[in-house]
Amino acid sequence: MKKLILLAGLFFAGISLAFSQNTTSPLPELLKNFQYQQALEYIDSQEPTKDLLMQKALCYKALGEYKKAIDILLPLTEEHAGNIQILSELAICYQALGQRQAGTDCYDKLIQIDSANIYFKIQKAELLFQQSKYEKALELFYVIYDRGKSTNTLKQIAQCYEMMNAVDSAITYYRKTLYENPLDAFSTASLTNICLKEGLLPEGKACSQAFMDMDTTNQQVNLLNALCYYASEQEYEEAISRFVRCEQRGDTSLILNRSFGTSCFMIKRYYDAEIYLDKAFRQDTTNNTVLYALATSSMELGDHWKSTPLFNKLLSRVKPDSIMLTLCYKNLAMSYQKGRHYKEAVDTYIESLNYAKPNQRMTTYHTIANLYDIQLNDTGNALIYYGYYRETLVDYLNSLKRGGKEDNEKRIIEESIRIKALDEHVKELKSGEKRERKPFSIMQIQIIDTEKGNTKTTISKENGKTTVSEEKDTKLN
Repeated sequence: MKKLILLAGLFFAGISLAFSQNTTSPLPELLKNFQYQQALEYIDSQEPTKDLLMQKALCYKALGEYKKAIDILLPLTEEHAGNIQILSELAICYQALGQRQAGTDCYDKLIQIDSANIYFKIQKAELLFQQSKYEKALELFYVIYDRGKSTNTLKQIAQCYEMMNAVDSAITYYRKTLYENPLDAFSTASLTNICLKEGLLPEGKACSQAFMDMDTTNQQVNLLNALCYYASEQEYEEAISRFVRCEQRGDTSLILNRSFGTSCFMIKRYYDAEIYLDKAFRQDTTNNTVLYALATSSMELGDHWKSTPLFNKLLSRVKPDSIMLTLCYKNLAMSYQKGRHYKEAVDTYIESLNYAKPNQRMTTYHTIANLYDIQLNDTGNALIYYGYYRETLVDYLNSLKRGGKEDNEKRIIEESIRIKALDEHVKELKSGEKRERKPFSIMQIQIIDTEKGNTKTTISKENGKTTVSEEKDTKLN
């Protein structure tokens, strides 16, 4: 009898334990510990209910399986129309997959259910902005701002205007945003960038500097500040000092290296220009302007082994009608010339004449003639190009005479003297006389004017500077 009672007790205890296990779900603990995969396995072992299906969708969402979550939530919204939680979770999953219109439709339904809910309107406005529906987004952001007076909404209004290319309104609302929150880095960068594009450089400098006075660490604002000085053209030195600070803060971007190098190039700091333009070209090998400035910097430094292939690379890219073509040929020729490859230099100068405008040919003819004359000892070709040079000098002299300006008188005298000296030099070449001399461009020209009391006038022209001096020549008396 005791044995029977014991067995009966054990049986009822087992039933009680089993019942207890069935009524105590492990799901809350699994979710609490982020054990979503185990939670899914448990849910699949149970009879499906609305709450379990909702938990299953949330597990998939937490694991980034948004498509699986949508497959569960979509039927639930049809079965439980008007359920805010299901609809809002469905909207979030659509957003995560980039299905913005489907997400917008969800928020439309949510706003119909709860028209006072600002969160739903914010989410819908942001989705409209992401779909480039800026005017509709703007309308909704104004409604949101009227309700909450949020600084962030002011920034979103400014963004809408910026994307709509309503520059004045964008500037106004970025200013309002910064008035409310001066440490808003995004608005500072956006306003400075607009000022940079629109040429409002003083405001761009002031806006970015005001932020930098409070926070020196933001790379984007520091770079934009430097670019405002770079865009000023006359402030390359100041731009360079600011680019240096950007680099010291870890900025190694393409735009930094390109702008830094170009600034140095513009003020003829070719050593630094070559360093940063080389970095920029390695980051973007397609930029022909950078390639030209890099090649020219190397050429100016006498590094013809580097500059020559760079110019040849550029010439293979430049279009036949490009303004840069003549410059490329002339600089490539100078690169050959500095490398003492005089035949290649002459050939390249001659090629450049095919693309040069008439007023650009004078100095090229002169350079070619000098190379043939002095470096290649080719008198025949030297005479041909001195002839071309003389023709351009005569044309230029006649244009000065036709100009009739008072300040042309000095230049008319200079060009007349230059032509006379050139004729004398050509006469020497034709006669076969060869004397050691400087290139014709820097020869000193002397004229004796007996009508002025045997005065000797000396005109020296070197490196573009003309000096005129007069003295009595006593030897003529």
